[in-house]
Amino acid sequence: MSTDVIVFGAKGFIGRYVSAALAADGWRCTGVDRYGRATGGAGGVGGPYYSGNDWSSAALSRFLRDRGPVVVVNAVGASWSTDPSVVRRDNVVWPCRLAEACERSGTTESILHLGSSHEYGDTVPDVPVSESSVLAPVTEYGRSKVVGASYLVRAAYRMNRPVTLIRAFNVIGPGHGTQGIWAVAAGLYRAAAEAGSARVVANVPLPETARDLVDVRDVAGLVTLAARRSGPAVAAYNAASGTATSIGQLFEGFAEQTGIPYRFVRNPDGLRTGSTWQRADIARAAAHLGWARRFTLTDSIRAALAPDAATPVALG
Repeated sequence: MSTDVIVFGAKGFIGRYVSAALAADGWRCTGVDRYGRATGGAGGVGGPYYSGNDWSSAALSRFLRDRGPVVVVNAVGASWSTDPSVVRRDNVVWPCRLAEACERSGTTESILHLGSSHEYGDTVPDVPVSESSVLAPVTEYGRSKVVGASYLVRAAYRMNRPVTLIRAFNVIGPGHGTQGIWAVAAGLYRAAAEAGSARVVANVPLPETARDLVDVRDVAGLVTLAARRSGPAVAAYNAASGTATSIGQLFEGFAEQTGIPYRFVRNPDGLRTGSTWQRADIARAAAHLGWARRFTLTDSIRAALAPDAATPVALG
């Protein structure tokens, strides 16, 4: 098996941690951003890789062919964009073009795709979601992730190559992204700590809402283990903590670390609908890959508040 890997979306929140973890694990890792700019002296993709609304599978396939036998990691993705066209572009059109390029290149050894817990749809309180749960997304975002993954799965079948789906739950940690309650909490508390504020005030209509929060470094660790697997043809793994954490508990964690109390304002304007409780079953990743969570919620909070924490970036 080749030790060369290409990470698309390598400058995004998850992608840059994945790239670093793969390199530390001994892979020759090339990172590519959404404009076709590559790291490690590999040169750019070249050609009309990205034209503003679409990607060229021809330019991508040439790039993959020039790299030789390679593992392809897709970490590109729109995260809760308010613009449906961006969600479709990044979560549907892009994986479709990447799937075409993987087939045309003839050099793709395997594909690893970072998906989302929103592919599962609504969850039942106190019932953990396993990889065998039916995919029933209830949002356009969730549906876009299911459709995008399906292109890569079909391409892998036609190439007779393995494909691995990593369904990430609520990803947290340093460099905390720009979307979701974690980014809100981390941003508010970093600003409050820097300004010496006496209190944090957050608009949280439903503080009892619980999510499965997983550190981005643990997600990257799972990717490195999955990248070396040889079979079966299709495998899916939840990247999660296996713990349901309420929004109230999340803010309590930040308050404990900073000594700054918080107050919730319950303004429902702009409230996103969705499950009020979520927890993943992570037994499959442990049993099949030997993966174990290393970072606790407290670890993630401390890392996000550290002075040298990475600048927030979007999923890319």
